[in-house]
Amino acid sequence: MSNRLAHSTSPYLLQHAENPVDWWEFCPEAFEEAHAREVPVLLSVGYAACHWCHVMAHESFEDPEVGRYLNEHFVAIKVDREQRPDVDSIYMAATQLLTGQGGWPMTAFLTPQGRVFHAGTYYPPRPVRGRPSFMQVLRAVAEAWTERRDEVLRGAEQVYDALSRHPELVDRMLADAGPSVVRVEGGEAAEDAAEQLTGAWLDGLEVARDAAHEGFGTGAKFPPSPTLDALTRIASPAHRDALAGDPASASAHAASGHDDAAAQHARTARDLLCATLDAMVTGALQDHVGGGFFRYSVTPDWSLPHYEKMLYDNAQLLGVLARTVALLERTGTDATRAARYRRAAELLVEWLEREMITPEGAFAASLDADSDPASDEPHAEREGAYYTFSGHAGSPAGGRPAPATAAWGEAGAVTGILDESVRQELWQRRITRTAPHLDDKIVTAWNGMALTGLADAGVLLGHPEWVELAATAAGFLWERHRDSATGRITRTSRGGVVDPHEGQLEDYARFGAGLLALYRATGETAWYERSRALAEVAVKRFVRGSTVLESAEVDPTLAAAGATGRAEPFDDVAASSSAVLSRWLTELSQPTIGERQTREVVDAVTAPATGVVLKAPTTAGGMVSAVLADEHPPALLQVVDTSAEQWRETLDAVGAARVMDVLVLDGNAAPYGVPAASEPGYTVWLCRDGRCELPVHSMPDVSALVTRIRAERG
Repeated sequence: MSNRLAHSTSPYLLQHAENPVDWWEFCPEAFEEAHAREVPVLLSVGYAACHWCHVMAHESFEDPEVGRYLNEHFVAIKVDREQRPDVDSIYMAATQLLTGQGGWPMTAFLTPQGRVFHAGTYYPPRPVRGRPSFMQVLRAVAEAWTERRDEVLRGAEQVYDALSRHPELVDRMLADAGPSVVRVEGGEAAEDAAEQLTGAWLDGLEVARDAAHEGFGTGAKFPPSPTLDALTRIASPAHRDALAGDPASASAHAASGHDDAAAQHARTARDLLCATLDAMVTGALQDHVGGGFFRYSVTPDWSLPHYEKMLYDNAQLLGVLARTVALLERTGTDATRAARYRRAAELLVEWLEREMITPEGAFAASLDADSDPASDEPHAEREGAYYTFSGHAGSPAGGRPAPATAAWGEAGAVTGILDESVRQELWQRRITRTAPHLDDKIVTAWNGMALTGLADAGVLLGHPEWVELAATAAGFLWERHRDSATGRITRTSRGGVVDPHEGQLEDYARFGAGLLALYRATGETAWYERSRALAEVAVKRFVRGSTVLESAEVDPTLAAAGATGRAEPFDDVAASSSAVLSRWLTELSQPTIGERQTREVVDAVTAPATGVVLKAPTTAGGMVSAVLADEHPPALLQVVDTSAEQWRETLDAVGAARVMDVLVLDGNAAPYGVPAASEPGYTVWLCRDGRCELPVHSMPDVSALVTRIRAERG
């Protein structure tokens, strides 16, 4: 018999629709039920591709005895963390506060008001190695609620106090790091300040660097995508004075040693960037047979992946790979690496096209880690069964010797760069197997990342068909995930059914940044106007004074639990939403957005940059990128009196520079207005901060402008 989850738009919740547990979705009615019955709430949070979520589901939530006990003593709520990141965020913070660790499945026990008093992650069906069984935990919680409720409520109040004071504590911690080095006036002082921040960040990364295996830290290795993205910016530094056209100032600046520092930072950034990419691309994190990257490596040497494939990881890594290829090819350094990264990007997009596109033309959220063992590998574990092959170093399937660059990692994961014939042989074996479950819900934020990755990589690597993939997905999101009356964005949809929950800041910022990337790739003004319109709504809804919010409106139950809705300045698996907002607004190049000065919003976001860099450098990549984007915004080319043919020729003349270095705008979208030209006809102005150079009137002159801009930017 199905429970209340049978009509959900979340594949994860649908996986639990036949449980004997009388599940509720997260809603006011569930907490009203708990209040009426005077019982606590069991909150279980996970996601469709989560291996240990499946394990606990099979062991406990499918057990009739567990179901009976839960239904009698609790109100049980199941949450898809990807659909409701606001719910996941506050209760994960509580879990980490109470236990010192987190993860999924998350298991939290709440008062009927929504406050946490006990929490954990996975609980086994039987006690093991000091960990109690799930039934033991349920009975202990029910007993405490019945016999010692006052004590339980006092504990819940203490958790609430700690969570509600968290933003204040973060502010204090970051302020203790020292005065900001970025909130200064423009000019040489600002550039020097940004260079100081860059140097401090790179120093922090060097300390965290795993010299033995690369990447950062010595435990499980997640793709450090925001860090790698920021490193691509530093590896090709800009020089502001030269762009201002002041040779004397540039010479003085070089004499001051600034250029030496920038060059050293660029070398360090390239080393960190390429060393980390090498470890990921040649290790088991990359799926060498089918393309794309797994969620993380359990081992520090990148040899044993956790086999989920997440859209957000792959979307970010596509952009990083493309920008790194462009950097290496422009500088003519290391053609072997450039070819390796290019191939990884191409295989990644092949995987996206083959396995991740939904019928609507957008991108699914994830692929599961688990699947049924194949007939050719009957003893394989369910986790990774689709991806692994029996073998050992130098001996792939069939007994034929492997090329020297191919090897077998732990659990039979293929590592190294495969010869194409070997790859095809393994692929033919794989496609006979049962594929992992696809979570086909469409998440706005993650699709926004895919728009950016595909659009940028399509231009940089010469694949216009990738840009078309992005355009199709963007069209669906704009038509179905946006309320045309209010301009608000929803978080998810599935099968054409849109979930009612409004998106978070990350949905607005990543979708808006994706629309802007699509404009840069195509030159189609509609994408720019849509990005700008979305920015207007985002600033009005998520920026309050100098505070940036992650949730425009905090759910009352979450507020009662201690949620404030404030955006964190730290990266997680992706750059912090506030940092993405800052970069997006900077790159739109409009002086005002949402009835606010863009400068005010960017300053509010980047104010804690110094503290984040000094206190938590491995979570500071997004903030560093925001600071660098603000310090070196794209050069603005304003084009007037242009025909359709001239517009296309202009975009071609700008070429790949329009991905990061140059923003080309039609005169109708000019942020500061267009100066009066001395002669009629096709005219291009190079402008910055409302000041424009004398215009040019021919394609060769436009090409010369772009060549100068790119030379000045390193």
